[in-house]
Amino acid sequence: MERQIGVTVGKFNPPHLGHLRLIETGASQVDHLYVLLGDHSDQTLPAADRARWLEEDIPPHVSIVVTPDDLPQANEPWAQRALELLPRPPAVAFTSEPWGPGWAAAMGSAHVAVDPERNSRPISATRIRQDLRGEFHWLIPAARAALARRVVVVGAESTGKTTLARALASRLGTVWVPEYGRWYWEGRSYLADPGWGSAEFRRIAATHHRVEADLARRATRGVVILDTDALATAVWHRRYLGVRDPEVEAFAADHRPDHYLICSPDFPWVQDGTRESGAVRSAMHEATVELVQAGGVPFTVLEGDPDARLRAAAAAIDEVTTFEPLT
Repeated sequence: MERQIGVTVGKFNPPHLGHLRLIETGASQVDHLYVLLGDHSDQTLPAADRARWLEEDIPPHVSIVVTPDDLPQANEPWAQRALELLPRPPAVAFTSEPWGPGWAAAMGSAHVAVDPERNSRPISATRIRQDLRGEFHWLIPAARAALARRVVVVGAESTGKTTLARALASRLGTVWVPEYGRWYWEGRSYLADPGWGSAEFRRIAATHHRVEADLARRATRGVVILDTDALATAVWHRRYLGVRDPEVEAFAADHRPDHYLICSPDFPWVQDGTRESGAVRSAMHEATVELVQAGGVPFTVLEGDPDARLRAAAAAIDEVTTFEPLT
């Protein structure tokens, strides 16, 4: 028996949860679903990116086919384009649009309307493009991870980094990335020979980034808060090994965030059972500021009590997450 194929079409600019429901519904009713994704030069988000984000979140028996968005907005030319691109005429066409039945008929296909009233996913790509921050939660997870701003909290020991990162995530209703390097340090703290090697710092930087990539898929408010990053790992490499590591610093340069929040060591050092010494705080702070400035990423130095720091940090994030409208 010949395997039944289906098709849907759109710009998916940007891909949102309504699109995902359309694709998942189609995929559940045919053996293979083809998604025609229109590419036009005036679109802010490249078609290759939109296709890649969709591929992360759709069933395996769905194929994304990028095609130029160069035809009149009429059923017949787009029906002919689909017939040219697909291996054979589709048995079913899936759309949420009023033109869907006509497009399907022009291909000789049945039509299935998927939530045409937008009752289950009341959103449109147009609304998202006009107000990305306000509608960010409607993006599919892979698009959220790609488009969310990254704000990193850095600083020396006992400067309130973790407390601030957690408070910011709570205030904004978003995700934060705990410091993987601390977990790693605690896991090896009972070694008889606690000497460090550069390879460990490289793995710490890479693993922290992987955790960030996973959590960023849940960043429904357009921002991810990170408790340190690869730049902070580079500072600790210098602290423990006494030299800079080109690989860690290159990794940090390749994964620059959108903004740094630098916590100043302007209140008493507190031992929490894992910290080393208050004596090195000033040197660590200076090394952090040096690397941040060298990287060219905008930053805010936070001083004063926790409430003052939280207010200043929130104001900085508000600026960072002011997205320009998409086209």
